[in-house]
Amino acid sequence: MKNKIFVFVAGSFILGAVYLAEAQQPAKALPRIGLIASTGAFESFQLGLRDLGYVEGKNILTERRYAEGRLDRIPGLVNELVQQKVDVIVAINNVAIRAAKKATQTIPIVMVTSVDPVEAGYVESFARPQGNITGLANLGRDLSAKRVELLKQLFPKMSRVGILWDADGPGPKVALKEYEEAARGFKLEFHSLEIHGPNPDLAGVLRAAKTARVDALVVVSNPLMVQHAKRVFELAANYRLTSMTEEARYVDAGGLISYGANTADLYRRAAEYVVEILKGAKPGDLPVKLPSKFEIFVNLKTAKQIGVVIPQHVLVQADKVIK
Repeated sequence: MKNKIFVFVAGSFILGAVYLAEAQQPAKALPRIGLIASTGAFESFQLGLRDLGYVEGKNILTERRYAEGRLDRIPGLVNELVQQKVDVIVAINNVAIRAAKKATQTIPIVMVTSVDPVEAGYVESFARPQGNITGLANLGRDLSAKRVELLKQLFPKMSRVGILWDADGPGPKVALKEYEEAARGFKLEFHSLEIHGPNPDLAGVLRAAKTARVDALVVVSNPLMVQHAKRVFELAANYRLTSMTEEARYVDAGGLISYGANTADLYRRAAEYVVEILKGAKPGDLPVKLPSKFEIFVNLKTAKQIGVVIPQHVLVQADKVIK
């Protein structure tokens, strides 16, 4: 009987010690994702993670940083994420991609959108990126031609097109060549409208466009243009210039029409890359992919303001119409 009691007590002691040891072990740290983005972008990214079983605060944490429209802040914010040793950095634009590439060669970097990443030196190839960068790229040649085609549908008699672009950014330089090629294909006179940050002379440049009798304006997206979007479209309306943009958010800011990749879908797909990396995949082995969903936004308020009638065959193509 005494032996049985001893065995029971000893067993209980050992079992209790095991439980105590397990309780004293530190909880496994949740994976942390570094993201510099707007509120809307973060929500789309979160939805993408949630669809894949990753819930903020439960089994993943996102370190959010906001540049608040200031490009000069992005490198510092990226360096902050690197110093915090996040598990993955999600880079939303070319400024962030370049800053992240410079800051780390070990932390995986997922691009949300990029110019040709091979030409920009971000990856070795689309199929095998090799380094610590992968994600989504926005090859604009076909998109540029589609935007010019839409302008021709709006204004069949259009003969001159102006391209408003940030001459200090690498992405817009690539886009400029694509638009020039597209304009040539539609037999349009091409005008390069350069701006320089951080405080571009938008009034002077758009006044010059009007003087040159430019029929329509294509606004090349980059962080500087996002920062000054409202002013760009106020001036364009004052000079009664039609504006084609690359992203829907510019139409919300007063642009006339946009054609581009569905931004929410890009962030959801970026989440897929993040999850694959967290599960052990190497970014250098994950092929770079292209956008698969595109959308047209039209702002009828702007159309009325500048005295333009949007044809019905363009309106029926639109995913969203602001009235």
